[in-house]
Amino acid sequence: MATADGGQQPPARSGSPSPDALATPAIGACPELSRCLSTASSGSATTDVPSRDSSMSSDLNPPPGSRSHSRPPRPRSYDTKGRRRGYMRPQATDFAASAKSRESVMSLGSIAHLQYYFARTGLLDGKGGQLARKKSSQPATLDLSALDATNGSAPKIVGTDVDSSYASTGSSPDFCAQSYSSGALTESPIDDMDEAYDDESFAESEPGMLPPTVSTYHHKEKFVPKPPTISELKAELQTTLADAAKALREVEERKAGTYVEPPDAPQLPNMPDENTQSWYELQGMHVLDVATLAIRAAKMYYTAHEIPDRLDSIKSEKQIRADLLGVMEVLKQMATRNFKGGMKDEEIRTISGWIDSVFGILKSEEEIEAAEKAEQAGWTWLDGDWTGREMERERLFLASMDREAETLPEWTPTSEAAEIPTPFLLSMQNGLRLVKLHNAVLKKSRRRFGAIPTFHTDTQKPYRCADNLRYWVKAAELRFEVMLSVDVMGVVNNSGPQAWRDFEAAILKWCRHVREEIAKELGR
Repeated sequence: MATADGGQQPPARSGSPSPDALATPAIGACPELSRCLSTASSGSATTDVPSRDSSMSSDLNPPPGSRSHSRPPRPRSYDTKGRRRGYMRPQATDFAASAKSRESVMSLGSIAHLQYYFARTGLLDGKGGQLARKKSSQPATLDLSALDATNGSAPKIVGTDVDSSYASTGSSPDFCAQSYSSGALTESPIDDMDEAYDDESFAESEPGMLPPTVSTYHHKEKFVPKPPTISELKAELQTTLADAAKALREVEERKAGTYVEPPDAPQLPNMPDENTQSWYELQGMHVLDVATLAIRAAKMYYTAHEIPDRLDSIKSEKQIRADLLGVMEVLKQMATRNFKGGMKDEEIRTISGWIDSVFGILKSEEEIEAAEKAEQAGWTWLDGDWTGREMERERLFLASMDREAETLPEWTPTSEAAEIPTPFLLSMQNGLRLVKLHNAVLKKSRRRFGAIPTFHTDTQKPYRCADNLRYWVKAAELRFEVMLSVDVMGVVNNSGPQAWRDFEAAILKWCRHVREEIAKELGR
């Protein structure tokens, strides 16, 4: 029967084929492979259904017509667990708080970068270090004698690192002919695929993480600027106070109409008219800025002062804090009403009064420092050669520390005294004068801590004298780190000359240690 296009219609099938008939290739199927690595007969039934081994061998050994450099498609992972050459997906982890303070730990970078580093170098899968494969010193070259046509043996490859799958096919004449015709040996696609996975394993597992660099494992110390000295803080405070006072004087003169523009004043464009709302806003913001800077400088100077007791003697900390809060409240009210109508007279007086009080504190402090320097100029025990007059030097030191106390008797050594105790040791027997000297020394020092807060002023009872001596010995240990050995009850009860000799040695040791510390603080 003819069709519309003139062709012949295929005959109809009479029925299903017999179950015993052999399977034939489907219409349009690929032609049968010309060779196979399987040792089974091509006519057997096993060739029709290729086995797992034969399919793997055919993948590794392409047919003669295919390109020798083609590679199989790269799988996304080696196995279902997502593991690549010992590298696993980094987990959300962080160093412990104690480890963050150690430079050796912070120099490691991160756990993920360490995993990536070891995976790239092959240390996790046995390719690095002592487990690395030994390579021959000779390069892998082709033996040219094997190219002789009379020699039917397979070419020999010099080298030890050769893929065993290719070595097993060396006896195949088709394989040898294809190798010779291509002009070069085909490298193992397994190794190439392995190296490709090495390069892309980290990027495929964590796209958002960059590969580590040299700076990853180099921990940089953050530069912390040196804190300003008390002189720098004082200069900054004086400058900011002067700027705030200048701005307030300008406000007062403009309100009174007596302000004169300086000749060197800059001419700013687009300035609003005077005594308008925009003008008041600009003026108020300027006063707010300079006053805020002055408050900040005052706070830093108060908190960083080396001798806060000196400031407290001028004005209490509570009053200083109250004045600061008062000025801040005035500035807050000015900003809340959007500087409407300009600054009020009460607001100007409050801020100006605070500025004058801070200037008064600085002036009083300068007077105290001048008085201290004048007093230190009269300390003859600071310098000079006192060889053979050690006790006289220590007596002058004690007298200069507590000027309000009674005059100390002459310090005669017990080894030269006619009778023991000497008048000097008797004046120290009750411990009251030693306690007062300890507290007076702390007032002269820059490290004012470790004072004796409570002691006995009424020393009619022997136990009170003993307590005062114990307070003095313990305070010397805690504050000046000097260990004194005193027989307290022996001194109080006058038990014998040895107790007084030990007491004199303890006083001499304490005076020498404290005097050296005071001289060191003064830079002598």
